Amino acid sequence: MKAALSTLVKILVSGAIMYLLLRNIDLEAFWKTFSSVQPFAVVFVAFLIIFNQSVSSYRWSVILKKDMDVSYLRLLSIYFVGMFFNNFLPTMVGGDVVKGYYLYKYSRKGDIALASIFMDRYSGFTALMVITALALIPGYALIRGTSLPGFFVLLIGGFVLMSLVIWVGPLHSWAMRLAGKVHFYGINKKIDTFYKVLMGYKRHGDILVKAFICSVVVQCGVMIGYYVLGLGLGLDIPLAYYFLFIPLTTAISMLPISLSGLGIREGAFVFLFSMAGATTEQALTLSLMWFAVGVIVSLIGGFEYVRMGGKKAVEDGMARE
Repeated sequence: MKAALSTLVKILVSGAIMYLLLRNIDLEAFWKTFSSVQPFAVVFVAFLIIFNQSVSSYRWSVILKKDMDVSYLRLLSIYFVGMFFNNFLPTMVGGDVVKGYYLYKYSRKGDIALASIFMDRYSGFTALMVITALALIPGYALIRGTSLPGFFVLLIGGFVLMSLVIWVGPLHSWAMRLAGKVHFYGINKKIDTFYKVLMGYKRHGDILVKAFICSVVVQCGVMIGYYVLGLGLGLDIPLAYYFLFIPLTTAISMLPISLSGLGIREGAFVFLFSMAGATTEQALTLSLMWFAVGVIVSLIGGFEYVRMGGKKAVEDGMARE
């Protein structure tokens, strides 16, 4: 019941924001913008997303090397299945949950599976924050006098604080003592077990460096992909803006209050890229076009899900646990 209510709320939030955005634009101009995109840009983005998934899968394999040996092709398959679930069933079973389940089904090591997925996500977000901080040095002049510097301070500052709590022993102990006052189905013990596995990475700097490099490649790829797609839409906006705006829209779309970030992400694109000179129609098309290409590419994961046995395989696996 709670899951259904949460799904309904997310659908309503996405629907309401998209309705407000579409109500306040010239629909004819929006369609002309959408249909005028250069096919090369769309194809480029599709291949770039596949490339990024491939690099991300390699990053995951590097992270897992510490505890288990899983073939790259298996991880690539699982990664695409996770992408498929993120796009088609985002409110019921998240992609990370699906990836974690398939890895656990293969290895029977739940704590390691969870820690590896966390490290995979954390590495990606670390690269995103580092790139953003570096981009702010030459890019501050672009946003000076707006409210954006404050948003970036909160975003980067919040990430740094979270990282300190995770990696600095005394801070983590303090946070755990604070959390220990709340007893909820033994979650504190589970967090402690997960944390011990996670801390094992501190002794493997080579893994952390390789994962970070992969993450930089992926994040830069995303920003360049948006830039190329923007050019395909006729946007004459410097690449520097993409390195500032895409991290912010990515962080905003992660908020679990809408359907796959739909609506919130588009609103952020309209707000940010309109400041840089894009029309509302162009900014909205840029966001929706990337999302649409990603959905189409994620069908690869749907085929993989069926090939791996689909829902029956998952249910059978759960029944055996």
